[in-house]
Amino acid sequence: MPEGVWQARGVVGGQAEGAALVSRTALSFLGDLDICSGVVVGRSSDLLGACVTGRVLVLPASRGSAGAWRFLFQLKVHDSHPAALVLKELPDPSVTQGAILSGVPMVVEPEAEFWEDLRDGDLLQVDGTIGRIARRNAE
Repeated sequence: MPEGVWQARGVVGGQAEGAALVSRTALSFLGDLDICSGVVVGRSSDLLGACVTGRVLVLPASRGSAGAWRFLFQLKVHDSHPAALVLKELPDPSVTQGAILSGVPMVVEPEAEFWEDLRDGDLLQVDGTIGRIARRNAE
């Protein structure tokens, strides 16, 4: 797996690392995730049955509501939260609020090459402070 670095727009500061969990469909933090386990339970998601815990969750978009922040925060409370969030577009403000409260770094709008080169399971380092995503070789 070759290393790569992509620029993005940093939205929530901080650094995190984890294996990529890549979705091709939007995800709602309000109802699509079991907050105790971090397992995707929403049938509209292509990640149904996958666990977001400790992963860099890569989404094209979020489907949100005003209460989504509570569910992302509860994932943190139950230690079942993703390590970081990478979204193709700016998420619902409630998701951003939840990421801030939970200390989950988030970047959006990564370079187009990111979407072409990324594979599920790639080891990613996300820096939400400077807006950078780096893929590292597994050791």
